[in-house]
Amino acid sequence: MSLKVAVVGIDGSGKSTLARSLPMALAAEMNLVAGAAGDEFWVFGPDQDHLAPGFHPRGLPIAARLSRQCRRLAKRFTGDVRLYPYLKLAHLMFQDDAAVSIGRRYGCDVVVSDCNLVLSAMGRAGNYRRGATHNGAPRERSTVDDLRGVFSYLIDGRPLSPESEERLPSLSAAGWVAGLARVLGFDGVWVPDVVLFLDVEPEVALDRIKGRQSELDRHENLADMTRARETYLKALTALEAYTGRACTHVIEVGGAEPREMLELALEAVRPHVESQQLQATTDVLGTAGPAPARKVLNARYLVRYLLGKFFQGAWREPLFLLSPMGRRLLKEGYSAGVMRVIYDHDTPSVGPIDRAFLGYPLHRAVADRLGILTRTIEPELLDRLETQSRVRIFTAPSGFCYDLFQPLESIAARRPELMAKVELVAADLDPHGVLAAELTARALRLGIDFRFIVGDITTPSIRCEFSRSGPYDLALFVGLSSWLPRAQAVGHLRWLAANLRPDGLLVSDCFTAAAYSLGGRYIGYRAHYYTPRLYASLLDYCGFDAGSTTIQSGRDAINHVLVTRPAALRRA
Repeated sequence: MSLKVAVVGIDGSGKSTLARSLPMALAAEMNLVAGAAGDEFWVFGPDQDHLAPGFHPRGLPIAARLSRQCRRLAKRFTGDVRLYPYLKLAHLMFQDDAAVSIGRRYGCDVVVSDCNLVLSAMGRAGNYRRGATHNGAPRERSTVDDLRGVFSYLIDGRPLSPESEERLPSLSAAGWVAGLARVLGFDGVWVPDVVLFLDVEPEVALDRIKGRQSELDRHENLADMTRARETYLKALTALEAYTGRACTHVIEVGGAEPREMLELALEAVRPHVESQQLQATTDVLGTAGPAPARKVLNARYLVRYLLGKFFQGAWREPLFLLSPMGRRLLKEGYSAGVMRVIYDHDTPSVGPIDRAFLGYPLHRAVADRLGILTRTIEPELLDRLETQSRVRIFTAPSGFCYDLFQPLESIAARRPELMAKVELVAADLDPHGVLAAELTARALRLGIDFRFIVGDITTPSIRCEFSRSGPYDLALFVGLSSWLPRAQAVGHLRWLAANLRPDGLLVSDCFTAAAYSLGGRYIGYRAHYYTPRLYASLLDYCGFDAGSTTIQSGRDAINHVLVTRPAALRRA
């Protein structure tokens, strides 16, 4: 049974952002499988992600698809007081059912929902269903006992007291829907095990909403938001009275940074997770068992992926067996040597079989990434070399360092005297023993101070070795964010934030799930997937400044390059 966590609050409190990033942090920090149910549906694991937008290895529940459709309709009719409340409730009801289904289907230890049907309906009901009682007299404000009765009425089917019925809007329709859901076994009506309420002054929240420069919803006004906040706070007290245990946490938002909110939420949820004695497992990075080439002979890969995604690039994969490039990939995975093949070959100049390999969407994405990296890094290096006496650079995993040597060689062709200022530290596992000699020779031709370190970049001893040359002006963490177990990726990013100069830069990248992700999953690859915004929130959580982060994407929007600075500079 998944622990159900709901993030609630008035509009503008930041609940959608937190509901999306909290499960990612839980997977990294507590070594568990955590789902996210909101505008998008995710399942984050410690060593691989199991569900992401466009990536559904075990399918997406129908309720999740209905939730998205109802959400779109609710946004379309946001100004219609007759339709909007019902469309919004339908959206939340299907979303809550999808949260339960995803938790069960993907074996989630925790599922974090953006809002909750019962709590959100109670918090926002006054915005749409207030006014006179049934006999025409002015309606009194509901009490905590009234709201506790609402929980019993909707969840357990117990009737409301006559006094509560006088103070509350009519709940007959809601009660009928909840009763039908219980009879049919529909999981769209439940109360969370843990509630995180993001408390913010309505004036502050309204300013945030106006800053989005989008049209305001009907309830996004000071009076309605003030009333909703008051009702939410009463509902939290009523929920604890109903459940008989402490299950709600109020997080003061105010001027808190997203990173601080995420840390507070994580610490609030942690005791509840530990009390359930959740067990987490970590497997081996990459693939397990037989080689990928032997894993294609299964029905899921051949039918669901190869046929289902045939026109999205899947048709190219069988041709890998006919190409020397493809066979090397099947043997080595995405090693430094395979990446070199992708970087060095120009698609139009090769034969049709190799062209099919190089034109594969994932391979086009990494080729595009190299272009973005060199265009981004060269001017930054030149500026620092012209203004500083020493420029220290760190890259891991390094591969053949195309993303650094190409900009350095371009600068050296024009300003060779600047190379004496460069100190480059590169690190890689180098399993084939081909990197150290070639990189050293290339650095020698440039005339830069170069050091190559062989080892696992996540171990304390290797990091201690890295620290000897710091702090760094420029650090690269490229190509590994999707493959490294999330806890180790978080640890490495935190180390980078601590070992960059206050005005230093981190260049990193992430991959978005696409058709290739499903084939990789069925073959046996384990990977993490991020939207650029989600990866930016991870960088922020690890100590970087989300406000300074820039994002560039390749032509297929599969790979995204992010450039950011340590958050320490902003605090200073």
